[in-house]
Amino acid sequence: MNSNGATILVVDDDVEMGDAICELLRQNNHSAAGVSSGAAALEFIKQNEPDLLITDLRMSGLGGGDLQLQLKTSAPQLPVIVITAFGSIQTAVESMKLGAFDYITKPFENDEFLLVVARALETRELHREIGRLRGELARNYGLPNIIAANPKMVAALEVAQQVADSAASVLIGGESGTGKDLIARALHFSSSRRDGPFIPVNCAAIPENLIESELFGYVKGAFTDARQGKAGLFVAAEGGTLFLDEIGEMPISLQPKLLRTLEDKRVRPLGATNEIAVNVRIVAATNSDLETAIAHGRFRSDLYYRLATVTIAVPPLRDRNEDIPLLIKYFLARAAAEAGKPIPEIEPDALALLLRYRWPGNVRELQNAVQRGTILCRDNRITVRELPPRIAGDGVPTLNVLEDLATQRVTLDQLERNYIRAVLDSVSGNKTETASILQIDRKTLYRKLEDSPEAAIPDPPGKPGK
Repeated sequence: MNSNGATILVVDDDVEMGDAICELLRQNNHSAAGVSSGAAALEFIKQNEPDLLITDLRMSGLGGGDLQLQLKTSAPQLPVIVITAFGSIQTAVESMKLGAFDYITKPFENDEFLLVVARALETRELHREIGRLRGELARNYGLPNIIAANPKMVAALEVAQQVADSAASVLIGGESGTGKDLIARALHFSSSRRDGPFIPVNCAAIPENLIESELFGYVKGAFTDARQGKAGLFVAAEGGTLFLDEIGEMPISLQPKLLRTLEDKRVRPLGATNEIAVNVRIVAATNSDLETAIAHGRFRSDLYYRLATVTIAVPPLRDRNEDIPLLIKYFLARAAAEAGKPIPEIEPDALALLLRYRWPGNVRELQNAVQRGTILCRDNRITVRELPPRIAGDGVPTLNVLEDLATQRVTLDQLERNYIRAVLDSVSGNKTETASILQIDRKTLYRKLEDSPEAAIPDPPGKPGK
């Protein structure tokens, strides 16, 4: 709906004024109905769904202010324009505090009035579109949409469903690529906070010297380059969910401030003297063993227990054999839609490899393999040829390959570096996925790539170099 063709209710105990306003609205292609009291307006709204309410402020019986108060409960999304001949700053402030969209004083110019009406209707339509999109997100990302037949995965989702609408902090554990972020989103969109923001934060991706200002914000002048203040991600997530991914990478020096924020539900921006109250639900995720990190002094036990009010363990894909065919079917349809192609078939020998592979990169690796096959396949059939080499070869060097490397006297450093490069090339340079496949964290991967000396595996005797 655009701003034309709206249904508008006009409330004014001055019948002539109400009729004049209705006629003006009808001349501008709106459907207008007029009533002369607040009580009649409430009855009309119960029976109909107007797009906009225009009400006089001073009326006998139920006045415009009292009408607004009742509508905050019965029709909170209905925009209200207040019209009154008793214009003053105080009445304007009172009306706006009650939730009025705008305020206009009689007598008014018709063009000015119609402009306010158009703006109110555009805002109403925007709110409806946001509501529709949020509903679509809830349907697409809610817990019922997560594919699971495996008993362990089903049990994890049952726990998630039980705690989705609580305020309890949730800690999701599992290997990289298992879908922890998907469960975090599903927790949000299955809760009463679904209309609020979902703010994901990758604690490993933000430099240590910036993560405090990103989370908590800062005021102007807090540090040399702080030319203006910035709200942190806790404030940005107000009324919604803050997802702290890879929480095990949170610097130990910042953990006490995070703990206090979780306990007090207040944040203090860098350089500020006052705290800001926040209403945020915390969901965290980790692919590391936090209890081991606690034992080694890398993670605070009190923060762990604050985050782990409820824990959800996501099993690796190699333990979810029942789910693999279902996931393949889903990823095939998704990849085909993205590529603008019909859904391909997978030849039996290729499917057998997908079902037998151990999936060290978990669901993310499976999605990547299916997408690659969909893009590269010919005649709408995915064969072994279109699968990533690590899957087609079962991901393990054959005995002959190992013997060849042994005869070349390849060192472990050379073998490791070249294998890392091969895996990196196979996933188009995606370092996160490479680290997942190798089952190391990204910091270790970066160190191995940057600090190790170049070491190419020598060519076998009798073969020219490339």
